[in-house]
Amino acid sequence: MSISLRDITQDNFNTCMRLSVRKDQPFVASNAYSVAESKLFPQWITKAIYSDEEMVGFMMYEMNYEENELYLCRFMIDQNHQGKGYGKAALDLLKEIAMEDEKINQIKLSTAPDNQNGIRIYEKFGFVDMKYMEDDEEVFVLHLKK
Repeated sequence: MSISLRDITQDNFNTCMRLSVRKDQPFVASNAYSVAESKLFPQWITKAIYSDEEMVGFMMYEMNYEENELYLCRFMIDQNHQGKGYGKAALDLLKEIAMEDEKINQIKLSTAPDNQNGIRIYEKFGFVDMKYMEDDEEVFVLHLKK
């Protein structure tokens, strides 16, 4: 399994739009909304998550240099590809991006308090619950050891 992050392009746009989570996982905005948002707010970086040549997920993040953090705004693995380790592998790649930037010292994200599966994954990866909410979501931080 070779995981990579790739830009959303004309060639893979439709595939990205077809990705979806299970009905019991309504915690993340649609990929269509996220891509549209990234066009209006260019600080958002959108990436397709690939396993070899198959798109399996999507993420959107920004490099927030005022806070010295990479902020992970959107993250999803398609319902047909969950439970295969793609989420952890994609987080590993995101961590590498953050580690390579000397100005970034943490990765931050927030999620719905009832997103128990997501929270379990984030905490297993090393994110710490900061015990406060932003926009009705729990905030988690991964402190980078550089």
